[in-house]
Amino acid sequence: MNAKHRIMLLGAGGQVGQALRHCPLPADWELGAYDHARLDIANASALRDAVRDFKPVLIINAAAMTAVDKAEKDPDGARAANFEGPAILASQCSTRDIPLIHLSTDYVFDGRQDRPCLPDDAMNPLNVYGESKMLGEEAIRHEHSWHVILRVSWVFSAFGRNLLPNTLKMIDERDELRMVTDQTGGPTPALDVARALVVIGKTLLDGKSGCFGTFHYCGAPPCSRYALTEAIMEAYAPYTSRRPKISPTVSAAFASFARRPSFSALDCTKTEAVFGLPQPSWRQGLAEAMDLLMTDRSVSA
Repeated sequence: MNAKHRIMLLGAGGQVGQALRHCPLPADWELGAYDHARLDIANASALRDAVRDFKPVLIINAAAMTAVDKAEKDPDGARAANFEGPAILASQCSTRDIPLIHLSTDYVFDGRQDRPCLPDDAMNPLNVYGESKMLGEEAIRHEHSWHVILRVSWVFSAFGRNLLPNTLKMIDERDELRMVTDQTGGPTPALDVARALVVIGKTLLDGKSGCFGTFHYCGAPPCSRYALTEAIMEAYAPYTSRRPKISPTVSAAFASFARRPSFSALDCTKTEAVFGLPQPSWRQGLAEAMDLLMTDRSVSA
């Protein structure tokens, strides 16, 4: 029997980490799943020991502080999780010649352009979260050439706390939902991100050339926060009689929150060309996530 590929997953407790554990994996993969309680990637000695003991042939880093407004209030925590941890990880991967797949975000951009962001566009984050993720990207590029940085956008799922269960909770509890019309992005199902990570991982392990660098992956087509909320309410309709009013508003009405880019949809052409991964339909992903969430509400606990 052939030895299995040992794949180390960091951030296993987050929604992408949970989605990857939920997905069927290649038969020759052995997944070592590390959540924050088991391993803090900003702890250099703990990370070094974990990598040494598990002996992975590939590391997937889904560990991050992704709560944008929380990051604004706790910049030190955001930088530890999103910059210092990835820098330590990339150094370990470089020392041991381990390919690294690292998840990043559309929030490294300022969203001032009128087209989807390209992987090589200049970064100019508007908030602490985006800045910390940008610094993490730069550290990885500096430390380790065998990397894939995969930027994603507006990730949602049936797993944990994210925009989908948060919106359902608002539908259940409020008579009016105020949603902005001046933020546009590419909502991305976490299960589709997980499937993309498997494809990318297999490609790297197969030794295909030209596969390292920065890539984009998000759902299509772009939509506003307002339109996404309408779609979530429509998907929730078979399960509830609640129909709160959705009122359009603008970002300036939420001045206490961290600034968000106004247009952060991602151009995914490069990802499809290199890995054969077309953009997923976020509406199909929403239907899948809703079905999973309604079938087993415990997955969002």
